[in-house]
Amino acid sequence: MLKSSGTLCGAQRVPLIARLPFYYGWIILIAGSLGVLASIPGQTMGVSVFTDHLIEALQLSRVGLSSAYMAGTLASSFIIPFAGVLFDRYGARVVASVATLMLSLFLLLLVYSPQLTVGISSLGIPYHIVAMALAVFGFFGIRFFGQGVLTLASRGMVAKWFGPRRGLAVGLMGIITAFGFSYAPQPLQHLINQFGWQHALKLLSAILFFAFLPFVLLMFRSDPASCSLELEQGMSSPTRKTNSNSEDALVSRTLKEAKKDKAFYIILSAMGYWALFNTAFTFHVVSIYQEVGILADQAVKIFLPISIISIAARFLGSYLSDRISIKYIYTAFTLSIGIASVALFDLGSPLGTFMVILGYGIGGGLFGMLNIVTWPKLYGRKHIGALSGFAMSIIVAGSAIGPWIFSVVQRLTNSFTSTGFLGLLWTIGMLLALWFIPFTPSAEK
Repeated sequence: MLKSSGTLCGAQRVPLIARLPFYYGWIILIAGSLGVLASIPGQTMGVSVFTDHLIEALQLSRVGLSSAYMAGTLASSFIIPFAGVLFDRYGARVVASVATLMLSLFLLLLVYSPQLTVGISSLGIPYHIVAMALAVFGFFGIRFFGQGVLTLASRGMVAKWFGPRRGLAVGLMGIITAFGFSYAPQPLQHLINQFGWQHALKLLSAILFFAFLPFVLLMFRSDPASCSLELEQGMSSPTRKTNSNSEDALVSRTLKEAKKDKAFYIILSAMGYWALFNTAFTFHVVSIYQEVGILADQAVKIFLPISIISIAARFLGSYLSDRISIKYIYTAFTLSIGIASVALFDLGSPLGTFMVILGYGIGGGLFGMLNIVTWPKLYGRKHIGALSGFAMSIIVAGSAIGPWIFSVVQRLTNSFTSTGFLGLLWTIGMLLALWFIPFTPSAEK
């Protein structure tokens, strides 16, 4: 009996993929990149342009909507590790297909949430309780299936299809995803201006269901072995000399074993805080720039130059990941957050704008790269789903509390400037930890 189509290609498809005149991993690279882009409606980058419209439609305060976003995202973070286990068991195609379908449906829930709120509250339940409950449930769905599961499956799939050339693959993937994420708010804002926020979300839901779901079923494959291929089969060996930094870990560690490694918690801290800081900035970007006299249409344009820096940083980081210890790349990643934190003190000035672009650009590029290459390099390829799933739960939790923290700081101080101090304190603590804790790939148990 054949296993699930997520883990084995169909009997008729195996020979076709194996006989292609090129390595199917390059198709996987494109498919995985599009998978990450398809998660944008569930990412803060996509949610941010709808924030003020949801506040008005649901009659919630900014802190109220941020609290709903935090609750829904936190709830999703608790179960994302199970998605990683399912990815290891059933493969990328099954997991990504379910995630795409559910993301499409939850977007429709947000579309009709104002009408549902009115209808349910007519039964005698207070309006604001219903509005909060629907917002929490809607955010839970798009964050879990979009930011969490679909992203995890797409990135994990690419990581499994490449070995010696993983750095190159991740760099190429960054061209598509970094630019797509940074540019996304502008076309989304245009859709809202043209059709209204509800019709814009309906269109995104339709694209996911009618276009991307069939694409996933057709193109996604879990790993080379599932298609009767060897890793990077038919490709010549890289001409560079191999060293301890270019190889994957010799022994794959389980999640339980990784939790005994101190470096594992430094990695989680780095990824979690970036998610917190970057998500908060993106979620409140319109209000943050309004504070210094810049309107919404101009505020979202900051993401385009950020994407250019992000692409460059991701390529450089990917190149260096095969040549130097990944610990040094985490150090650069930490410093980029420090730069972005300082920028919040003087956001309206040319220097502040430059530092925002530099800090968030470098940080975003390195984050996307590190979230793929870290696991096989330090802990092996066998348990990528479980490891990245657990890390994703921390990332999602960070992204959950970030917007809420920023909104509370803004309410208490009447300004977003003070949030920069949080980033500086974290940067100092991380640099000290990176100095003292070694990063060692697993060579033996």
